[in-house]
Amino acid sequence: MRLVEDCGYIATSFRTLTPCRAHRPLSVDDAVAAAVTADVPCVVAGGSDLPAKFNAGFTPTDLIDVSGIGELKVVEQDAVGLVIGACVTHYEGAAHPLVRDYAPGFAAAWRKIANVRIRFSATIGGNLMARCTRYEGAILLSALGARARLQGPSGAFEIPVEDVGTADLAKGSLLTAVVLPPRRRLRFDYERSMRPIMTQAVAVDDDGFGRVVTATEFVPPAVRRFDGMRPPHDPIDLNDPVASSSYLRRVSDVFLSRQLARIAAP
Repeated sequence: MRLVEDCGYIATSFRTLTPCRAHRPLSVDDAVAAAVTADVPCVVAGGSDLPAKFNAGFTPTDLIDVSGIGELKVVEQDAVGLVIGACVTHYEGAAHPLVRDYAPGFAAAWRKIANVRIRFSATIGGNLMARCTRYEGAILLSALGARARLQGPSGAFEIPVEDVGTADLAKGSLLTAVVLPPRRRLRFDYERSMRPIMTQAVAVDDDGFGRVVTATEFVPPAVRRFDGMRPPHDPIDLNDPVASSSYLRRVSDVFLSRQLARIAAP
């Protein structure tokens, strides 16, 4: 709800959005500059998340449309791993031959998130930078040990994907890409049959070292490491408002045993 003079409280929507400036930068530097100088910047790519933000009362002063920046749409493999541009849509990324060859399990899981309408417009960058616990991009990418590549007013930097939701980012920081680490023949499994109560992603390399990421609708993903295909010793402690920690621990253990069995299967 929003208080409007002479009208009282009204339900918010995109129709109640106050006037704002629109920017269409053609470079990352221009996008960062526009975000830094704006009072309340809003970076837009696919725009699928905007209606929910507007309905929640978000009132930006500047809309910065980065969908015209070519370098944000590139998928390429280099010495540091597989680089997926922030403006790559869910549909494009999951279907991209480089992604499917580099991490086929991840590509298969990526194809399952969102609905068809969203998948053709929403981007991997928007999914992460919404910093919304119910979005699944961070769960999948954290299991792979991916890093978020950002450009800020002080230059380029990287942070682990699992830190994006809680990091204190400088104003104007723009996600430019996610980077999957050098390929180690990672085997990947994603269990989302109990979403939104809980989802869990597991990635294991040929030496049996891996990561398991557990998340719910309301809390950030919890990342644990393990080796030798043995479940991690440290139990998860998800302070979820819907399901108890003990219940989530039991479900996580059941999921993990099934996931490791599927991963180990020939």
